Amino acid sequence: MRVPLFDYEQHRIIMESNFTFKGKDYLFFPEGVNYYHLYRSSRKLNSFAELAYVAEKFIYLNPDFDIDKMKRLFFAISDRESGHIVRTYTESRVDEMVDRIVGERMIPFCPRLRKVIFNPSLYLSKEDKNSIVGKLIHTKDKPLESDIDDVIQELWLNKQKITMRRVSKELETTFYLVRWYFTEDRLQSIRSINQEMKRESMIAKAIEIIDELTDNGNKLKMRKLKQLSSIRDYKLLKEAVTRYHLDG
Repeated sequence: MRVPLFDYEQHRIIMESNFTFKGKDYLFFPEGVNYYHLYRSSRKLNSFAELAYVAEKFIYLNPDFDIDKMKRLFFAISDRESGHIVRTYTESRVDEMVDRIVGERMIPFCPRLRKVIFNPSLYLSKEDKNSIVGKLIHTKDKPLESDIDDVIQELWLNKQKITMRRVSKELETTFYLVRWYFTEDRLQSIRSINQEMKRESMIAKAIEIIDELTDNGNKLKMRKLKQLSSIRDYKLLKEAVTRYHLDG
């Protein structure tokens, strides 16, 4: 699921890395290429740091975009009511962040290189895409350890549960061809990562509710937070409150 963070047609925003296809259905990069986009998954942005990362990608993809207009767009999505983020941030903080990001003009971090880029102006079914990828990168061969590492890192950054089947799907290969990678030590490490991501997801949920409960300067009531979040772990709720104030 890809949810656009901006109304790209209205504001003429480039939403993903641009490639010249010259009538081709796809481009193949054997060594991989950086690919950026301005979409989110079903998961909302969880922190101000994530919002800043979106800004890095935005100005990288749209280097000549009007800065004042960019500030207005980012202030809009930084509001919880936009549906894109778990809490609301002040306009002054968002403006300061945009000024800093625009001033730095950094090349954004890219968690995984893409080897096959499909022409977005042409329709190809999922089956057709899988077939093309399979022929190009030999999905009948065992994936490289570095490729699996990259996928796991990308899943972690996107706060998606790491499983063998999800890794194989991302690599357009089979479950059996990635199974060798998952030794008992690595499985134990991945279980810990997944547990931590689940905890972080619960904290994000609590922060979103804290933002709602403290609208207009209202005092936070822990009993109400516990009730609305359905979180019974008091330490976890306290952690959410602490992060809310630190990130405010």
